[in-house]
Amino acid sequence: MKKSAVSLFIVVIVSCFHTLNAQRWVQIGKAGDWANTIDVVALGGNLYSVEKDGTLFKTDKQGNYSQLGAKGDFNNTDLLIALNNEIWTLEDGSLYQTNPNTVAWRQVGKTGDWKNTVSMVAMKDKLYSIETNGTLYETTRTGDWRQIGGDGEFSDADMLEAMGDYLWTVEKGTLYRTSIRAMRWEQVGKSGDWENTVAMVADRGFLWSVEKDGTLFKTDMNGNYEQVGADGSLKNVTMIISMDGMLYVVEDGTLYATKG
Repeated sequence: MKKSAVSLFIVVIVSCFHTLNAQRWVQIGKAGDWANTIDVVALGGNLYSVEKDGTLFKTDKQGNYSQLGAKGDFNNTDLLIALNNEIWTLEDGSLYQTNPNTVAWRQVGKTGDWKNTVSMVAMKDKLYSIETNGTLYETTRTGDWRQIGGDGEFSDADMLEAMGDYLWTVEKGTLYRTSIRAMRWEQVGKSGDWENTVAMVADRGFLWSVEKDGTLFKTDMNGNYEQVGADGSLKNVTMIISMDGMLYVVEDGTLYATKG
């Protein structure tokens, strides 16, 4: 059925308003404040980030930030993970636990036990990590670890997230989910759907991902996805984080937020 010109015009206006209203990115803090950030996690309503020089910062939702500890205290930090209201860091292959309120830290496990780790996430009070050879490990809060599955089963994993009792990985552009409980993995969605993804984060039952061209997508547990916002609205994004129903991205060294 054909629509009149007036009806079509109204539909276009409503559609455009809905798109803009659904994704309105707001700059948080000053431009360039995050130019030297190497990793960031959300914890207790704040963002915790580590700079290239090893300095730890705490940033609130308005963009106000403060340095935690001395400059360079977190030098050699490779990964930053939030687990049970604590900050966990991987530094020179060793694992550390830090209280964000007191900045008191302690080493967990043996020195160098994680020297080959390339990615790590928290799930169900434990840490899950993938080594350079693609082998998956599970680590408890006491530092005890065990291998999960066979050697090299995750050798093609480029990204790692945890959501809904599953580990989610992007391998050669395809999305997979792995049940630790059942020790079984399965492909989600079509092969190659994720080949242009540069960053992703899990939040409230969805994977939010940014493509090379700056387009944002939202994917459910079954691999069904939809575009969010306009094409290319998030160019040059290096990180995406979720916190309290909001999405945060670092784009060209500046922090932005939107309602997720």
